[in-house]
Amino acid sequence: MSGNLVIRLSDEERFEAVRVLDAAVADGRITWDEHAERTDLVWAAKTKGDLVPQLADLGPVAAQAEPAHRVVATISKVIRTPEATREVKARATFGAVVLNLSGMRPGEHIRVVADSFCGKVAVFVPENAVVIDEGTAVMGKRSIFGVAEGQGGPVVRISGRVTMGNIKVFRGEARHW
Repeated sequence: MSGNLVIRLSDEERFEAVRVLDAAVADGRITWDEHAERTDLVWAAKTKGDLVPQLADLGPVAAQAEPAHRVVATISKVIRTPEATREVKARATFGAVVLNLSGMRPGEHIRVVADSFCGKVAVFVPENAVVIDEGTAVMGKRSIFGVAEGQGGPVVRISGRVTMGNIKVFRGEARHW
């Protein structure tokens, strides 16, 4: 075994492996059941060698995972409409980040890592979007407004931490920002 494969993994490397799996399920190369199983194994992985079996059959695409789109607002307000990305990392510190994802098409998947410290993150998604919130809040608030209409819409997976701030997800067009 190569010495590089016994090096301990960082959380960022695990996130990158999950991004590869997200891309594979979005492209139809693995099923949602396989995605769930492999994701559990990725988070349990301790070394780079532990990741090899989970990504090896995904080919060169696994090595070409696109970088996350980053948005940072510090004592300010930043409005973005990220396109053609699978992940957005948003950070609001005493400010606001507004992400307009309302143009997402059915079948698209995006991960939003939203961190807020004394700030807010507002995310606008299509009416039919499936929103999965996996994040945490400490003296803060996380809210998803509206109910997904129908099935087959885009999937927005939100993680990250809110500390003395908030994250709000709105369904429909971003009109008032």
